[in-house]
Amino acid sequence: MEKQQQLFFKLKDTPSPVQTIFFALQWALFIYSLNLIYPLVIGDVFQLPPQEITALVQRSTFLVGLGSFLQILWGHRLPIIEGVSALWFSIFILFNQAGTVTGQTPAEVLRYMEFGLIFSGIVMALFGFAGLLGSMQKLFTPLVVGLTLILTGLQVSGSFVEGMLGYENGRISVLVALSSIGVVSLVVYLSYKGNVLLKSLSALIGLMVGWGLYSLLGLGEPVTQIALSGSPVYLPQLFAWGNPQMSGAMVITAFIGALVLISNQLASLIAIQEALGEEVPAEAAKSCGIFNGISNILSGVFAGIGTIPLANSAGFIRMTGVGSRLPFLLATVILMLVGLLWPLGQFFTRIPAPVAYAVSFATFSQMIGIGFSNLARVEMNRRNLLILGLTLCTSVGLMFIPPEAYGELPVIFQTVFSNGLLMGIVVVLLLEHAVFRAKGD
Repeated sequence: MEKQQQLFFKLKDTPSPVQTIFFALQWALFIYSLNLIYPLVIGDVFQLPPQEITALVQRSTFLVGLGSFLQILWGHRLPIIEGVSALWFSIFILFNQAGTVTGQTPAEVLRYMEFGLIFSGIVMALFGFAGLLGSMQKLFTPLVVGLTLILTGLQVSGSFVEGMLGYENGRISVLVALSSIGVVSLVVYLSYKGNVLLKSLSALIGLMVGWGLYSLLGLGEPVTQIALSGSPVYLPQLFAWGNPQMSGAMVITAFIGALVLISNQLASLIAIQEALGEEVPAEAAKSCGIFNGISNILSGVFAGIGTIPLANSAGFIRMTGVGSRLPFLLATVILMLVGLLWPLGQFFTRIPAPVAYAVSFATFSQMIGIGFSNLARVEMNRRNLLILGLTLCTSVGLMFIPPEAYGELPVIFQTVFSNGLLMGIVVVLLLEHAVFRAKGD
């Protein structure tokens, strides 16, 4: 166990210039491929023209890079991806569905989303300034953190497997599936059996080999074709979707969303602490909340999707053995440049989707492993086993129910009940600290 947790480069270590460049490129490719799908789907769902979808991809990339840059320099100061939030992604989808029923146009709904992001960001920043995040950390026991990380992996595993198998129109592609299995096997082998150099570059090698293999087999279709503009430089536009609009439903949804994102922040900090093998300073929670709030405010101002410190950053560090700040900092600069320069964005979007899914699948598997290592520290008595079983059955069960099933409920309840991960976090917190409150708590 100890051997698996050993890092080749710890948080404050400085790799050589060449190593730093390769590690940074590895981080940048991984972060980009992980976050690309969200703006593409949002653009399609909201019926945006190709040029606007491309602009959304560029803005999202820039905002992810900027948010991560702010966090690594002045926020929690840890190599944690400030990535697109799956919760905000689902809120976008649900509000669009509700808007269709009530006669609102997609353009009107997007203005509500701008307001929601700004409002949620303000709430998170205020929680951070008030120092409430530090006091909330005691709620995140090993049982809560372990289940949160495991459920995070389970929530996305279906999408990853579908992407890896080339699932489309009810069928899988055997050639795509075999190639994806090869990429996953390569990444896992290098991260487990490789020497220092190969393990530390396992994700980059997997992406490059997979990309080459898919191109060789004629499977290398890009995720999307970027529509080029006359200038190679793209500057994010203020309120690209129009001026923000307030609604009561969005105020409630954004406030609850902020509380959920705060719980995700804390889970990510605890996961990264275990991956790095060193104590995270107490003030990291406060600064993390402040700058995550700022990142979401910026997402509202520049018409993005909303971000959250991603717990699977810990899985990436565990897999590569690279926990150094410097390569991550350089990667955030690369991402900002990709978001500002159209030609770079066009190049990065040519990563075949199954390759991105395959490398991400290996990383999320590492994150689930961190979740189980947290559970291994929990005494498996009757109380804890009951909490474990009830949480897993509730959360995983809800993941099998299609979101349309909640169509008659208000949007806020659709957001809560259609998200198995969110419900799992709520259930385990209630069971751990209220229903089956341990003596001495």
